[in-house]
Amino acid sequence: MLEIVKISTFLPPLLQWERQVPAALFALRTIRHESSGFTPSELVYSRNLRTPVTLIYEQWMNPEDEGNNVVEYVFQLINRAIKREFSEGDLVLVISTSKPNKLAVEWKGPGKIEKKLSETNNVVSFEGKKDHNQVYHVNMLKPYHKRAEWVNLMITEDKSDIEDMDENFPAIDSEPTLFDFDEVKESSSLNDKLNEQQIQELHDLLLKFSKIFSNKPGKTHLVMHDIQLIENTPIQCKPYRISPRQTEILKTEIDKMLKHKIIELGDSDCTSPVILVEVAGKDPKPCIDYRKLNKITKTQFFPLPNIEQRVETVAAAKYISVLDLTKGYWQIPLTPNAQRIATFVTSFGTFRPLRMSFCLKNAPFTFSKMMADILHGRDHFAVPYLDDVAIYSNSWEEHLSHLNAVMSKIKDAGLTIKPIKCKFAQDRVKYLGHIVGRGIRTPNEVKVTTVLDFPVPTIKSQVRAFLGLAGYYNHYIPMFSSLVAPLTETLKGKLRRGKINWTEECSRAFKELKEKLSQQPILYAPDFNKEFILQTDASNFGMGVILAQRDDNDKEHPVLYLSKKFSETEKKYSTTERECAAIIFTVKKLQCYLDGHTKFLIMTDLLVWLKNNVSVNPRLMRWALALQPYNYTVVHRSGKNHKNVDALSRTPWPD
Repeated sequence: MLEIVKISTFLPPLLQWERQVPAALFALRTIRHESSGFTPSELVYSRNLRTPVTLIYEQWMNPEDEGNNVVEYVFQLINRAIKREFSEGDLVLVISTSKPNKLAVEWKGPGKIEKKLSETNNVVSFEGKKDHNQVYHVNMLKPYHKRAEWVNLMITEDKSDIEDMDENFPAIDSEPTLFDFDEVKESSSLNDKLNEQQIQELHDLLLKFSKIFSNKPGKTHLVMHDIQLIENTPIQCKPYRISPRQTEILKTEIDKMLKHKIIELGDSDCTSPVILVEVAGKDPKPCIDYRKLNKITKTQFFPLPNIEQRVETVAAAKYISVLDLTKGYWQIPLTPNAQRIATFVTSFGTFRPLRMSFCLKNAPFTFSKMMADILHGRDHFAVPYLDDVAIYSNSWEEHLSHLNAVMSKIKDAGLTIKPIKCKFAQDRVKYLGHIVGRGIRTPNEVKVTTVLDFPVPTIKSQVRAFLGLAGYYNHYIPMFSSLVAPLTETLKGKLRRGKINWTEECSRAFKELKEKLSQQPILYAPDFNKEFILQTDASNFGMGVILAQRDDNDKEHPVLYLSKKFSETEKKYSTTERECAAIIFTVKKLQCYLDGHTKFLIMTDLLVWLKNNVSVNPRLMRWALALQPYNYTVVHRSGKNHKNVDALSRTPWPD
């Protein structure tokens, strides 16, 4: 080996050849071995060494990429260099090795400069570590910037996501609008729906209650909203920091609320901050952040109305009017205790609310209870849902009488109605996200557009949001559970906000669900004076259900669709047991339609014997006994006539 090194140096032994050994060994480490094909440096460092020959090769092959010389590099380094200088008492972060991994570094702190030893060395102390002061070079320190206690918070919502934000984020109009029947007639298209005599009769009726039509919220004497806390510790929050532009907007809205006595100046031991909500295409509006207060507020219980029941009831009518209360929540006053607790703070003052805010935890329950009390005894022609009141009738004379009764109660309660948002004497009207009337209902096109424009989800929270939007119309879509099964599969796992595995099945389900909603599906309002038809079918995967009724021409129309994926246990049932399981599930699910006083037909292809068989197995016996309270008849429908509901159950379900 020594002889090889001597020869490789091309120097005679007498000329101190040992000085050339490092260079010779360096060259040997860059020569590829014939057997392995790798150089020694590649085997050790996973890369070859840069030799003078390599530099010459790069210079010849890339003459333009010469790089900076030493002088230019030094000047650039000087220009980039930042002088770090600290004073005693400054807070700093210190770079040091990480405990889990000694090869990694991280910034620790904050520490405090206790003493400055020189321009480059400082003594740093850390809170909680007494007698552990250390000396750090200035290059290992950087200033610590304390997080601001003020928050510049703004919420921006897209206009397409929100159909109407006026009730959620109330704003006072500078001038209340007086009742204008011409405006009502135009907004409700009365000329196309009523004759001249009916229009005149409606005009005379509304003129009688003209004082309750106003853009200014009224004030009821029937109820006051109170706040009871779980713990007596007051919530004290500092105001959020907002821009000068937002401050001017907030001042303008506050002045309007002061003018109309919605709030007043005042102090309190409880304060909540205000945020400014900006909606595309609408004016910015203030919203009080009561999240901390709501956490320690006792929950009040009052049942909110069932939306599905409200929609079905109103859809069956021939004449429908929808009244919208002006800033509904603001028409309920607060108790002195609630005023103190609900006080909010801004950068320019503290204000006590005199009226109930929609942000308060129990506000929906208080409002629902008030509306239920106002319309008590009138629920057969007037149904409220929060601040929306639907009045429905099957004849013109009844409708005028019903309108008179409802508006009389609203007037006596001291409430006001916003005229521009009311619809009178409609055959079809938007109500709770649906288009209802003339015995049918369809999804609201605005809401459907939101679903159709929904982007492809990438995380679980987006999948939940999409399923929430589409699920509102699940009764319109046959085999809804089957369609969304691939999407619900992506939600499995412990992480609620993790990324999802978006497969081709998910894309197909996502697209097909949008297509079915875009086809404007129609459901018919249930008529409880007619017989219901329950069509069920079960397969190896799940069950499908159609609830239908026949019209006067003996034609079947769907009332709603249901479908359910079988559990692993249910998949092991026999064919007969699965058929029974489908019926039991459906009857329990649709009990509000199929109670003991309503006669209905069960149309299925295998269960004609259901009432006749006394005992097949204990499970079937229990199910047969569970159906005894109902007035039903089992009718056999052959497979070829059962294809509509078969499709609901036999759609392939993902494992």
